This record gives sequence, C-alpha cells and structure tokens, in this order.
Amino acid sequence: MGDKAEKLNRFLETLKQESKQEGVSMPELCKAIVSRKNTENAAAFSKAPYAQRLLFMPQCLRVLGKCRAEERAYEYLCARCGSCAAGAIYAKAAALGYGAVKMLKGGSAVARLLDEYTPRAVLGVACAFEGAIGMLECERRGLPVQCVLLQRDGCAETLVDLTEVFETMEFIQP
Repeated sequence: MGDKAEKLNRFLETLKQESKQEGVSMPELCKAIVSRKNTENAAAFSKAPYAQRLLFMPQCLRVLGKCRAEERAYEYLCARCGSCAAGAIYAKAAALGYGAVKMLKGGSAVARLLDEYTPRAVLGVACAFEGAIGMLECERRGLPVQCVLLQRDGCAETLVDLTEVFETMEFIQP
C-alpha cells in the first residue's frame, strides 16, 4: 500500500474514532470540520488574487445522459452544455480570471493538481467527506481553502447552491 493510501486510512480511522467519541455521525463530523476550516481560512483565502486560485468541483454535478463533458485522465472537460451547474461555475471563474477550474473524477486527483498548479488558495465544491479530506490536504500544504458543500450528496446528479459558490468565488479583501 502506498504512503498516501496509508495516510488516508489513518485519517479515516481517526475520523471514525472521533465520531464515535463525540456521538455524531461521520457526515456530521465532516461537515463540522469543513465549517471550522472555512472560518479559519477565510481571511487568508480572501487575500489570494483570483488568478492564483484553483477551483475543484466534483464530476457528480453532471447530469447523466445529458452531459457532454469529455473524460480525460483524472478529470472531465466541461462542454458548457448547460445541463448542470458546472458550466455556470466555469463561466463565473473565467469572468473573474480564476487560475484554473477542474471537474474531478475523484478526490485522489487533488494532491496531483496542487503539485501541478501551485495555487495560493483553493476553493472546493464537494460533499462533506471529500471536502474535509481535501481541506486537510490543503492545510497540510499551507494553502488557505474554502469549501462549498453540496446540497444533495451522491455519486451522480448532485446539487450545489450557485449563489453560495459565486459569493465564495468572489470573496476578496483588499
């Protein structure tokens, strides 16, 4: 088993133990982690220029049967077909001048893309579990991060509040 897989397994075991100790479910614990990290990272995130921010979103936003995104390695290339929220997120990111936007096939691509793009801040759209893991990876690297949680989890056709995504994308302090 690789080093990253071992770290992830240790992290998952720690989460399981903490959720048992606190008497809360794993999803609730992950939501609490995301909320706390969003608060802790807000000021530093807001100071990063848009051009030095990296935005991750999950492929599960896609509407199966309608999505025309092209599958490539660890991501999907959005065709901006309008069948899901991804096209609007890409358009907003382009208008603001975001450094990069990636629709990931899975959370395991986060570390690889952080190495490739070396952003100054990261915004993730994710379920609570993937969001918590991604935020902790960013924190380990000293990167300020924000996460907008999905309104409806699942592995396909999930939902996100675009107003919340756009407000977080625009968040900046002079």
